[in-house]
Amino acid sequence: MESRLLLAESQLARLAQLWPGVLFDQRADFSFESVHGKIEELTGVSREALLSHPRRFWEIIHEADVEEVKWQCRQAAKTPGVVTTTYRVRHAVTGKVSYILEHREARMDAAGGLLGYGCAWLDLTRQTIAEKRLASAAWKETLALLTMGLVHDFNNLMSGILSFSELILAKQGPEAPEARSLNMIKESSLQASQLIQRIVNLHRSKTGVREYVDLNQIVPEVVQLVCKVLPRHISVDTHLAPSPLPVYMDSVGFRQLVLNLALNAADAMPRGGSLTLRLAAHSTHLELAHVHGKFPRLPCVCLSVQDTGSGIAARHLPHLFDPFFTTKPLTKGSGLGLYNARVFVEEHAGAISVESTEGAGATFHLWLPLADFTEAESQAAQNAKRRRSLLLVGDAGPGTEAVAEFLRTHNFGIVVTHSPARALELLAAEDIPLHGVLVLAGPEDTALLGLVSELRESQLARRIVLQVLGGNTDDVDTRILEKASLVLASNIEEGLLLKKLENLCADSAS
Repeated sequence: MESRLLLAESQLARLAQLWPGVLFDQRADFSFESVHGKIEELTGVSREALLSHPRRFWEIIHEADVEEVKWQCRQAAKTPGVVTTTYRVRHAVTGKVSYILEHREARMDAAGGLLGYGCAWLDLTRQTIAEKRLASAAWKETLALLTMGLVHDFNNLMSGILSFSELILAKQGPEAPEARSLNMIKESSLQASQLIQRIVNLHRSKTGVREYVDLNQIVPEVVQLVCKVLPRHISVDTHLAPSPLPVYMDSVGFRQLVLNLALNAADAMPRGGSLTLRLAAHSTHLELAHVHGKFPRLPCVCLSVQDTGSGIAARHLPHLFDPFFTTKPLTKGSGLGLYNARVFVEEHAGAISVESTEGAGATFHLWLPLADFTEAESQAAQNAKRRRSLLLVGDAGPGTEAVAEFLRTHNFGIVVTHSPARALELLAAEDIPLHGVLVLAGPEDTALLGLVSELRESQLARRIVLQVLGGNTDDVDTRILEKASLVLASNIEEGLLLKKLENLCADSAS
């Protein structure tokens, strides 16, 4: 019996070490009795420090989630069984924010008094990124359909108002007493139609497409939209450059970025204030504080977005552009807005920086290179050189088509088939130059999973990528996984997916 007990304890200790998260026990005052797992990796606080300082638990919880976690703990003390909740923890050294799924069960004495808690954490950060992006994409698609329908009806109404005002003006003449009022109606109708057309363009256009644009023209258009959504107690000022500012960039992504910065500024001014957007050309290199990206080649342009709001605490400035960093409550901010701005400027060979004093507002600077009108030709040559071709094999449906469209927008040549037999035919024909095969399969898709083995045994494809959909890679036979050159989880981050595929294709071409 004793040997069995020792074996069980040994197996339990090993399980605690293998658990992809954290297992811990807490006393009723939330001090730690024991901690197992990757607690320091997630929080930046060592196991020893947590055990020796009772209040360290509340110091590692994201400040905006502390009250919610306390409430959940009270509920756990009243509820028999396990209480599950999701919240954020902040790394004490780097400031990185991670999303945690917590299972908490109260331990009670015979009289019903609280002795403590048994808890388990699982890191959901990567899954949360995928879910938020999927939810955002679904919402944008729904919003686009709704907006387009409303726009059509609104345009019809405005066309009627415009036509009637012009008709009455023509009949009564410019000297009529009502002419001034009718002209105001006409001008307002035209402005409303132009505004709604800009909204339509935001929905119809796709991000990722670069073109030459003048920021002196784009910024005022964005400001018009901003003024319609900001509260009336916030004033908006715009200062343009005296000469054109041509930039080769994704203009749709830029508009979204500026709108997001303006809305963030509004959140920092709940009692009112002023928002200033300023454009300026620069011909000298500047040393920037709290910057991400690389200062662009000269000459360059800077768009500054300045508010008179509450400002940003100095301890938060180094981490503002990290994914999921936010001081807002869990339900009021994704923490991806400034991270997306950072990705945008880095993709455009530029930078983003911030200046702020707590209580005295904040200024974000977007730095981008001015166009020399060789960019389009250079990008076309670079894309042609980097273009890779993949055979995509997956079930017929929107999932496979979405993956194909995503890869095509990122310079991959994609040939799609839904039949494993057809995939073998295409590879055997050798008339289509392919760098590899990407198989999309669920754990139960025996035909598609079997294709991986057949491709390896027939040597028709040198590089075979398997992405497991609707389950975990652990649910797939290890022998099949070993035959793939690369195995991807269903919730892999888009940027990491592209990087892995590009590296694989480059390796296959060498």
